[in-house]
Amino acid sequence: MPRRATEENAAPRWKQWLSAIGGLRKYGIIVSLVLLFAIFSLLRPGIFPTVSNLMSILKQISLLGILSAGLTICLVLGDFDLSVAAVATWSGVMVAALLPQMSMWAAIPLVVSMGIGIGLVNGFFSAVIGISPFIVTLATQTMLRGLTLWYTGGYSLYSGIPSAFIRIGRGTFLGIPYLVYVMLFVYIVIFISANHTAFGKRLYAVGGNPIASRYSGIRVIRVHLIGFVISGVLAALTGVLLAARLSSGQPRAGEGLLLSAFAACFLGATTFRLGRFNILGTFVGVLFIGTLNNGMVLLGVPFYLQYVIQGAILILAIAASGLARSLAGARARR
Repeated sequence: MPRRATEENAAPRWKQWLSAIGGLRKYGIIVSLVLLFAIFSLLRPGIFPTVSNLMSILKQISLLGILSAGLTICLVLGDFDLSVAAVATWSGVMVAALLPQMSMWAAIPLVVSMGIGIGLVNGFFSAVIGISPFIVTLATQTMLRGLTLWYTGGYSLYSGIPSAFIRIGRGTFLGIPYLVYVMLFVYIVIFISANHTAFGKRLYAVGGNPIASRYSGIRVIRVHLIGFVISGVLAALTGVLLAARLSSGQPRAGEGLLLSAFAACFLGATTFRLGRFNILGTFVGVLFIGTLNNGMVLLGVPFYLQYVIQGAILILAIAASGLARSLAGARARR
């Protein structure tokens, strides 16, 4: 009896301890970001924590952030869109090819509308026909890469690009790059849409339980289509802004974005909503990736080791996200 009474008295303490750990785990990536910032500041005190370098980090992550925001919507629905980087590359080449022939205010919407079309194609074959999104978007990625290389012949397109277009990718307002404003606008719109609208409720409902959502009257296929369209539009916008930043359309410009975008999204799934993709978490993940990359460059880490580190982070992020989802499910069952 005394032993049982002791165990009963100890049980609440264990529950409180686990609850405290769970609460801390929600903000683990934020704590890691702060520690990473502190470490790089100590190692490069005269360079890393400066205002100019911080602005450089924000500018570097802006395109990755926009791309990751669209990818997050698909991941919330359980759809893996592997085509986003290829869409960005294709869009950058297309806008560079169209600018010598028309106004940039006509070329940009035309290229972004291509992203809508690609998103609808991906959504049709995955949501309507029933092919795995992984296979569909992998095929789309392969075809777009081939089309890009065929159209450009492997060479960059840089002639006839107006200075006004280049200024979008390189200009600043109040010392902050235009690209950062665009990224923040995208995140604000998606955050409000995902958390404070009926569409956001349907989005998480379909991602959590598509069968129950269908029985409750939600048009599941349409939600999946919208998710792919959002991903396609933001990928195309990323490509347009990338071309403006590089002042050219380069056939391999966006290839390095795919791994970083997935790493940012999976890191975000370990933040705020444990085991669930969310736009605020993705933003923190993008900041973490950008800070890490910037610090490694300043420390002189070879580029090939940077890829190794990014790959390791992606594996750890996926494992942490899966563990968080399992723990959240176990807690819900209790």
